[in-house]
Amino acid sequence: MDQVALLAALGAYLIFVLIILVVCYVVSSLAHMKALKAMGYDKAWMAWIPFAQWYACADAATAGKQDDVQLFGSISVPVSLYKFWWVLWIVLQVVSQFFLGSILGLLSTVVQIIFLGNSYVKMYAALEGTDEKDQQVIGYVSGFLVIIAVFKFLFGNYNTKVRK
Repeated sequence: MDQVALLAALGAYLIFVLIILVVCYVVSSLAHMKALKAMGYDKAWMAWIPFAQWYACADAATAGKQDDVQLFGSISVPVSLYKFWWVLWIVLQVVSQFFLGSILGLLSTVVQIIFLGNSYVKMYAALEGTDEKDQQVIGYVSGFLVIIAVFKFLFGNYNTKVRK
């Protein structure tokens, strides 16, 4: 009888955790979709697809640029690499499971902070009409703690426009 009660409690816990994860996913997707629409990005629906969301943020942040993107105001990265940074993140995550786990895991976190954070810097600056230098700290912190971006996007007062 104790095993049945333990399994029931474990099942209830797993359902509770699943509900929380689904709510977080929906809220995050809605927030990113709102921000992408406000930036005039015509493929804002990509906010609902996990890695496509990161691509969409980078694509909206570059806003049709064909040349290099500036990281930290001084490091130049090709736009194609900037938009597909998440592939490097996935590779580092997978390889870290088999080789140099903690070092590559840390490196993947650094890649996320740099590229996702820079996307947020550019998005915040565009949405709030400020300079990128004014948004650097909050942008890079948002690359690590995405909940900051979710709250900024959800509660920001942005005009919605669609870019062709």
